[in-house]
Amino acid sequence: MMPPETIHVVSFVGLVGDGAALICSLDLTKDFYFSNSYRVMHSFQKNLSTHEKGSFLNETMFVWNEFLTSTIHNQLKNNLWIVALVYGYFKQVKLSIGEKDFKLTLIAR
Repeated sequence: MMPPETIHVVSFVGLVGDGAALICSLDLTKDFYFSNSYRVMHSFQKNLSTHEKGSFLNETMFVWNEFLTSTIHNQLKNNLWIVALVYGYFKQVKLSIGEKDFKLTLIAR
């Protein structure tokens, strides 16, 4: 019989092996974004209206690595050690109107 720690490691290795082909088929140097302080998987309106504090609850519809991290999330029962990756388009430009400077950010999921 294997100790419980080994069983978890074996199941996680199988999970990584299943996702390896998917990861290799993508250009991981662009089009992925995340934030530790802003919920990029939620809409702007929802981020403004939600007042809950604590761990971020992910909307899994836009989280690219949700399947790969679901086993870890279910065992830990929190999102503290999980980074939700969103696949899409991110562009930020600096604009000036008169003497006012500001940044315009476009995020598409």
